[in-house]
Amino acid sequence: MIRNFTFLCVTMTVSVMFFMACDRQDGSTETPSEETEPSPVVSPEGNIENDIVYAYMQCGPYEKFGAKTWFKDPTVRATADVYNWKNDGPKGITVKWDTKTDVSVSLSTGNETVWKDRAEASTSYTFTGLIPGVDYGYTVTSASGTVLKSGSFTPTGQVRMMKIPGSWNWRDIGGWSGLGGKPIRYGWIYRGGSLNGTFIGEDKTADVYDQAKYIWTEEAQKVCDFLGIKAELDLRGDPEDLGMYGDEYDPHSGTLRHCQIEGAEFIHIMTDYGLYHCTERSSLIQDVAWTILQLKQGHPVAIHCKSGADRTGAVIGLIEGVLGVSESDLARDYELTSISTELQTRNVRYASEAASYRTPYFFSKKAGIFSLEGDSLHEQCYRYLNSYFDDVHINADDLDWFIGFMLDWEGFKRPSYAVNYENNSLDTVISITTGSGDHTYNNTI
Repeated sequence: MIRNFTFLCVTMTVSVMFFMACDRQDGSTETPSEETEPSPVVSPEGNIENDIVYAYMQCGPYEKFGAKTWFKDPTVRATADVYNWKNDGPKGITVKWDTKTDVSVSLSTGNETVWKDRAEASTSYTFTGLIPGVDYGYTVTSASGTVLKSGSFTPTGQVRMMKIPGSWNWRDIGGWSGLGGKPIRYGWIYRGGSLNGTFIGEDKTADVYDQAKYIWTEEAQKVCDFLGIKAELDLRGDPEDLGMYGDEYDPHSGTLRHCQIEGAEFIHIMTDYGLYHCTERSSLIQDVAWTILQLKQGHPVAIHCKSGADRTGAVIGLIEGVLGVSESDLARDYELTSISTELQTRNVRYASEAASYRTPYFFSKKAGIFSLEGDSLHEQCYRYLNSYFDDVHINADDLDWFIGFMLDWEGFKRPSYAVNYENNSLDTVISITTGSGDHTYNNTI
């Protein structure tokens, strides 16, 4: 859901220059003169989006996937330059008190406490990972039990990013507008980079797949508990077969065959070939099937590869597409990986580059998901998941449940082309061995 924003912490001059730099929501286009040097934008108080994300999101929608990129906009670039293009964390909400002392802080929604923490010799604390539109209450208590401050706040913004120690590029897919203008629910599907933890080995040849050479910290576990993550879908290659990413031999290039998140369900489905050959390989469908299966069991899912960009982007693109997210918002979510902290160098992900592939790359306009039959991205994704392949498909009943659940929509009506198959449970779809290999498929759909 794209919300209306108000500049609370930006001067009038910056606001005027910012809107001149972008295509406006009403469709008019104005650009600053060559003499004007755009100023960085500051995210308003109470907004969970960091400055770069806020500037990017304020530029509005694209015409279609790959049409252009706001990361070439002068004001967005000026804002990103402040952070050297590395800022994939959230902007939190800070509470302050007068006395510098050791404190305990708690955060609640309704009658449920969702976060507890301690801070030493502090006069402030910043809460992060917040969900927009949710009413939160907080309490700050001294070591002696005196309540130093209490109150409430309701975060604004849309893009919910989170920082998992030892990882990067994590965000909730909630908030994007789906079918019927209904927003995707927050707190159920997360996307990001490697969850191996911090590598402490020395030999990248001998140690890289040794689970003992990684540290999964209490802080990382605490964040995952706060997010409610109960299932991990790892899209990377196996140590014995890194697939199309075989030259990326480093501590995060392949699956550990193990879940670091305590108590979480885990599966590894190599998705390289589904990404680059989506009309020939069906691993993307199995990824979605496992995600739906976990959601039906009440398990919020963390989906990741190494960087959280391409393989993760394809799975999330398929999920967002079937939920009715527009091409524009699909592109905007994809491009947010441009500010990931994984790499030291700038690595901007342009949707236009992804769309230009001439091979069956998932985002290709000529040979990927956009080339398939359907009057909309939603229909293309629904048909792909439900009936494109002859031997790997998700039943309409499961897709309809998924759409209704993620959009909190009881009134979704099944399309006329939807199909249910006998002996085709989600477990069966996941277990089909041809997901990353050759199999029959239907070219006539």
